[in-house]
Amino acid sequence: MKGFTHFISGIAVASFFPQAVHMASQEQSFILCLGGIFGIMPDTLDFKFAKYFHKSDFEIKPDPNNLDARVIAETVAKAIRKAEQEGRGTVQLHTMQLGSNLWRSYTLAFDSTTSEVVVDIGPEVDTGQVPFEGTELKDPEKAHARVKVDSQFFQQFDKKSQIAIMSGPCFEFVKRGEGKIEIVFLPWHRTWSHSFTLGLLISLLVGIFTFLTVSEGPNPALYSIPRWLLYPLIMLFGSMVHIIEDSTGFMGNNLFYPFTKDRTNGLGLMSAAEAIPNFLFVWTSVICILYNLDRFRWAPESTPPGIESSASFFFWFYAIPVAVMAWFFFKGKRAKENKGKPKSSDFDSATSVERETDASVI
Repeated sequence: MKGFTHFISGIAVASFFPQAVHMASQEQSFILCLGGIFGIMPDTLDFKFAKYFHKSDFEIKPDPNNLDARVIAETVAKAIRKAEQEGRGTVQLHTMQLGSNLWRSYTLAFDSTTSEVVVDIGPEVDTGQVPFEGTELKDPEKAHARVKVDSQFFQQFDKKSQIAIMSGPCFEFVKRGEGKIEIVFLPWHRTWSHSFTLGLLISLLVGIFTFLTVSEGPNPALYSIPRWLLYPLIMLFGSMVHIIEDSTGFMGNNLFYPFTKDRTNGLGLMSAAEAIPNFLFVWTSVICILYNLDRFRWAPESTPPGIESSASFFFWFYAIPVAVMAWFFFKGKRAKENKGKPKSSDFDSATSVERETDASVI
């Protein structure tokens, strides 16, 4: 999911605490934003920290002046052979920047039917990934290569990976039984940062700190939990809603790191980059925030509520919009099926080829 989706979902979770709503309205507190901050925190940890601390066994930095698809394919094959011998192997692919708004693209694919690594050098593109016609390599021997490996490999997303702009992707190859290699996309993503254990640990530490430093606010008898406990709970549930939202896509999470070693698969209900699923979560969050702000409002009993009928509010402002979104969502899926396109997008991408996900964080 997009970063804004996670942020507003975290705020929505925080709005379910009456005391947080009262603190925001009466004390000018930013406590609701705390839920949003921890709603986006798992991806922030990944793309701003984990990504740069991850070390790959092999790195591919293609020379734009001496392009050769076979060199790239052979290096990827070396990482696979390392996994065959040692259990795991990783490779980092880098992009080729030719100018401030000019890049050379190439694609990487894994042909599971022939156990071959397939690389194609593509045209030059701008930062919007619009190709420039006539910039393709003229030599087919340099532009296309297939390298066979001994093991049979499998992956959840059987499509090409496009390496074009910004930073390139990383792949991990994991041996799963004799003669089988699993291909893992972005092995540093959605691991320890997307675990329940990290959320619980941070909440515990923050809870100890707030217990010692946060005093009760006005009218403590109105609330079922003490004020100091509000902070760790909002942080915990903010990060948990992020994990739940991510699990609806194709890439899952390592839910109980370090007790579990590998990342699980997602439910595959939707692609994390698609517009309608993101808008659905955003709209749901907005409706929850408005509803909670109204029902937890700090006002005299004589002041009428803004939402007089909850059933009417959710019918007109949630049920009907969700029905419209569902109609467009399934209409688009049927259109893709009729065109012969695969039902699922690879690596949580809505395009025909996988893209690096860094830009989706903010």
